[in-house]
Amino acid sequence: MSKNIMEKLQDTNPECEIWWDSSPLVYQTWANNMIAKAPANKKSAWEEQLKRLFDPDNASQMFFRSSTTNPPLSLNAIKDNPPVWAAYVKGLIEGNPDSTVEDIYWMTYKEVVRRGAEMIRPKWEASKGKYGYISGQVDPRCVYDYDAMKKQAMEIAALGKNIVVKCPGSKEGYQLLEELTAQGIGTNNTTSFTVPQYIACMNAVSRGLERAKKNNVDMFRWRSVITHMSARYGSLGDMAAQAKARGIELTPADVRWAELAIYKQAYF
Repeated sequence: MSKNIMEKLQDTNPECEIWWDSSPLVYQTWANNMIAKAPANKKSAWEEQLKRLFDPDNASQMFFRSSTTNPPLSLNAIKDNPPVWAAYVKGLIEGNPDSTVEDIYWMTYKEVVRRGAEMIRPKWEASKGKYGYISGQVDPRCVYDYDAMKKQAMEIAALGKNIVVKCPGSKEGYQLLEELTAQGIGTNNTTSFTVPQYIACMNAVSRGLERAKKNNVDMFRWRSVITHMSARYGSLGDMAAQAKARGIELTPADVRWAELAIYKQAYF
């Protein structure tokens, strides 16, 4: 049995957690496409390796520790099976005639998250709540609206025990992280690029834990995760603009090392 690169990486540290960066609902189609593109002499090995990473029919044994999603990734799940989701959305519209387009969108998004959570819940149960989580993200358009994000977060958290709420790295997002932690709800802090953001997240979670302890909150389903977007700092941030303003020419290698330096500083 030949191991793939992720299995070899996992072997370096048993506590390392490698997550599937999309909805579990799209995994089988993605795996089938990969196998179809494999060289003829490697198809069998690739099929075996990909099935070890995640077999929907044996989710309790999946290699991936958890899964993380967001609205765009969830859209891919809908595109992966148009007939099923078209019928679902039609049913929502017929059953909720007074709902707006935004209402239907939100209900559909929550259903994608719920189904994904159900698919990998066997992993959560087999690991007694240590693994098998899925991240459901609040609407990115509400990044500065605490009340809207809190309402969405509570709805997402109620979809399943193995769901953590993905919150943005904004002032309001850290406020939400504290509140959810205080209620024993797991979180995933996303859109994180810089060390001050990680410190803000740590402080918010610490405050939430203190509140939870004071109120004897059950923390069984709580987890704290940070999505460190190291590879996006140089492309989505204003690093290039700041360098240009100072007459500094950055090579692709300079950008990558800068991103790694931030990650290293955050880690320490």
